[in-house]
Amino acid sequence: MKFASKKQTKPNLLYNPTKRLSAILLLIVFLFSAIFAKMFAVIIVEGEALQVKAIDQWLRDVPTDAPRGNILDKNGKILASTATRYNLYVRPSDAPEKDKVAKLLCDVFGYEYESTLEKISKRTSEVTVATKVTKEQLNAIYASNLKGIYYAEDNFRYYPYGDFMTQVLGFCSSDGFGQTGLESYYDKYLTGVNGKILAQTDLVGRSLDGESYYLPPVDGLDVKTTLDAGIQSIVEGVVRNAVAKFDPKGVACIVMDYSTGGIAALCEYPSFDLNDVPRDDLATLFERSKSKIISTVYEPGSTFKILTSAAALDSGKVRTSDRFYCAGSKVVDGKKIRCWKSKGHGSIDFGQGVESSCNCVFMECALRMGTNSFYDYLSKFGLSAKTGVDMTGETSGIFIDRNLVKNVDLARIGFGQAVAVTPIGLLAATSSVINGGIKVAPHVMSEIKSSNRVVASYGISGGERVISSQTSDTMRELLQRVVTTGSGKGAYVPGYKILGKTGTAQKYENGQIARGKYISSFLGFSASEGANYGVLFIVDEPKGYMYYGSLVAAPMVGDIFESIFAYLAIAPEYTGEEKSIIGEEFILPSFEGMSVLGAKNQLSKLGLYCEIDGEGDTVKGQYPLAGVKVDKRNAVLLLT
Repeated sequence: MKFASKKQTKPNLLYNPTKRLSAILLLIVFLFSAIFAKMFAVIIVEGEALQVKAIDQWLRDVPTDAPRGNILDKNGKILASTATRYNLYVRPSDAPEKDKVAKLLCDVFGYEYESTLEKISKRTSEVTVATKVTKEQLNAIYASNLKGIYYAEDNFRYYPYGDFMTQVLGFCSSDGFGQTGLESYYDKYLTGVNGKILAQTDLVGRSLDGESYYLPPVDGLDVKTTLDAGIQSIVEGVVRNAVAKFDPKGVACIVMDYSTGGIAALCEYPSFDLNDVPRDDLATLFERSKSKIISTVYEPGSTFKILTSAAALDSGKVRTSDRFYCAGSKVVDGKKIRCWKSKGHGSIDFGQGVESSCNCVFMECALRMGTNSFYDYLSKFGLSAKTGVDMTGETSGIFIDRNLVKNVDLARIGFGQAVAVTPIGLLAATSSVINGGIKVAPHVMSEIKSSNRVVASYGISGGERVISSQTSDTMRELLQRVVTTGSGKGAYVPGYKILGKTGTAQKYENGQIARGKYISSFLGFSASEGANYGVLFIVDEPKGYMYYGSLVAAPMVGDIFESIFAYLAIAPEYTGEEKSIIGEEFILPSFEGMSVLGAKNQLSKLGLYCEIDGEGDTVKGQYPLAGVKVDKRNAVLLLT
């Protein structure tokens, strides 16, 4: 039996209430899921950014500058600080009485009325109407009680002493960031974090009644230094005297504690007022803002002999009892190298060689040590690398590669030629000769601090030993003789122990000796208790015949030490001989026409050191001139 097949049909959901309801529910769930996902993205993912955007539309953001930290001297005196001026602006939408506002601005600042009124009537949210406004001007503005006038603080860098320590302090850019010197080196500590004032406004910038929110600025940290404003003032005065007396190309002086490496003063001429930076003259700005004491090398001349002496004694290659013969020159590798005294010093012992600064003695010292030993000592002194001083732009000394050094080079290095060093490198190296033989690290920062706590401090630890304490003691005795009876007598201060060495170096131009151009210097150290200072004084191209370090730089260092002792209230301790000559002055006689030997003998009896310029046997001229009042510190130049 066959049955007829029945046609199957798909169910009609439209007419199935149960399934229709399920579909609707699924659709609703889907829609709600999509909405929820979007809300999640908006609220959670994009919420922070949108919130910031909304707040920016609703609030008026006025920055408040953070004061830059102060730079202080060792006694807490402010050397660089932040001062405040004000910027004034008008919100046209908040100023219903624009005519009165314009008249007020004209009265206070001397503006022209019509242009001022036009300016503050523009359809804009804010108009700047004055910058660098004083507190007095601001008070006059706000005494009017006119609406729509607002101000913001404008902090700027201020240097109380003007051209005081120009190169060491440095200066800031127009937007307040350190560019040179300590301002640059410690910029990240000195720079603070700006604050904000948030005020409610409408969409066109009109202020609304409501709360303002203040995010206070975070002040920059203070940098306390080893600098001493009192000693710096002394040095600045002496440098000015040197400029007036010798009309040089430049003068530089650094004072450093040779036991710790703390720099007490640094002065360089020419400079500029830090409150009036010559930003429009970039060549002058660059030349005068960099510290040549740390960034420029020079041939030190005889001041370098301190290091040669110490190395030779410490190595055992030379003893103080050794005798040397100077005939006025020495032949090395077939080349004649002259002593500064063309007629020679004759037979002298080592101490006399140091005292008279005989080139031949120091040539022999270097040759006895040999290249490797001498270079090893120079490396230990730190001359082959930077000192690491916390100032920008430091360079290292320049030496002939030891593998290329010939005996003739070694001989010249021995008395300070064929080598170039930075002034700070030389002072740091020679400090170890004076302080017992310990290497020191020059530095300026002593503490970085906030108002209530010290954030960081310079830790002085025991340095590397360079020479023995016995060698150091011997060198102190020899260098004191240089000042009491030798070429450094200009630095002598009765009642105090001063050590030192003169330097007179010829300058080079295009690889050739520049005739008549010299660098005169004196490197002195105080051995009086309470004043462990080393002073390097350099005069670049002094004018006239007075170019010797003994005549130019040594007296300047003597003046500096004398003032430092008075400033620190260090009492003199006179010897019996010193007591008899304190304050003694006399009229300098004429030596013209006398034999050089006779003049030298007479000057010796007077207790005066003399320099001789020329190779003649008869005195043709003298400085100071006859009839000038002098004392035992004076040195006399005889022209032959």
